[in-house]
Amino acid sequence: MALIFQITGFKKSGKTTLTNCFVQQLKMKDYTVAVIKHDAHAFAIDHPDTDSYSFRESGADIVALSSASQHAIMVDRGITLKDMIASLPMTDVILIEGYKEAPFPKIVMVRDAEDIATLKTLPAIHTIATLYDSLPADILKVGTQAAQEALCQKIIEEFLQ
Repeated sequence: MALIFQITGFKKSGKTTLTNCFVQQLKMKDYTVAVIKHDAHAFAIDHPDTDSYSFRESGADIVALSSASQHAIMVDRGITLKDMIASLPMTDVILIEGYKEAPFPKIVMVRDAEDIATLKTLPAIHTIATLYDSLPADILKVGTQAAQEALCQKIIEEFLQ
């Protein structure tokens, strides 16, 4: 069973920066890693003037793209986090960016005191962290690459080694 760990917070709080740090640190240790990114808005991974886009415009419910090095399956319906996790190929680690209310251990990235007040009651908080120096001393500061890597290493050691 894969370790499932979350990085959550509001927009522009550093979630993607920290998620990328985790991916890089895990890959250096030869772990396989999947990342699930929650997008609160509609998104498109296909673009006009492509064959696959025209298939979707024609009404296809599912369009799959395949090459020798990667593939994607686009389905015109939402999916729960639980079902998304179940659909992933086997990996050592699943990192989830977003899904604040999910029950997995998480780092909550905050930008200001309002974020702290709003997010401090989320389930399964492991660490509250920030890229900013202006927050209270009890919030872990990870504004430098070295600090981000140290946090990632701490989590990797705690949960995987």
